[in-house]
Amino acid sequence: MKKSILVYLVLASVIFNACGGIKGLMTYKTDSALQGIGEVRTLATMNSVGFEWRKIENKKIHGVNIYRGNASGDRESFKRIGTIGNRYATHFVDTHVKADTSYSYTFTTFSLGKESRRSKILHVKTKPAFPAVSFVKAYKVAPSVVKVLWRPHANPSVSAYVVQRSVEGGEWKFVSQVEGRLMAEYIDTFVRRGKSYRYRIIAKSYDKIEAKPSHSTQVTL
Repeated sequence: MKKSILVYLVLASVIFNACGGIKGLMTYKTDSALQGIGEVRTLATMNSVGFEWRKIENKKIHGVNIYRGNASGDRESFKRIGTIGNRYATHFVDTHVKADTSYSYTFTTFSLGKESRRSKILHVKTKPAFPAVSFVKAYKVAPSVVKVLWRPHANPSVSAYVVQRSVEGGEWKFVSQVEGRLMAEYIDTFVRRGKSYRYRIIAKSYDKIEAKPSHSTQVTL
């Protein structure tokens, strides 16, 4: 299959399994005589990993199981995340992954309650999230009003900004979400004289990917 087909499927973010229901309660016995799956090709984005393999010709095989494990591929870490109940299917997309994170995958075929030995482990790392907001500054504009300004993100996939605040050096807490990539200010009226406030901004994309937090900016009233 052409790589462009795999690119399309990943970008479309097909949730787990468009070709058969996930059978999380089904358990399988290993049948070493059952033909396993062949070479699997991968393509990773920030929030999904796409897989492609050749059509299974063996009529005895009913479908494919997909397992995901930790970065090192420890056998005990693998959990079944998808089942495709159709041997003609040749694609799968895992959308339950995080940006800039390493995972391992393995595949089996199944038939009548039995599955093949697991395929060769595939090690995949998702793409890093887009850069943080590059500039943010907080100003005292009235005795009990703080205005926070930042530079709009250059990435066109950004759709909103999460504003976080720390009071008197305490933990960071969500205070607001500002919609629109070009909207670059937040007015905080829930502040008190004599206190110190820090702010930071997290860019957020249309598909809910969050960049790393910006540097913090501080203001004392």
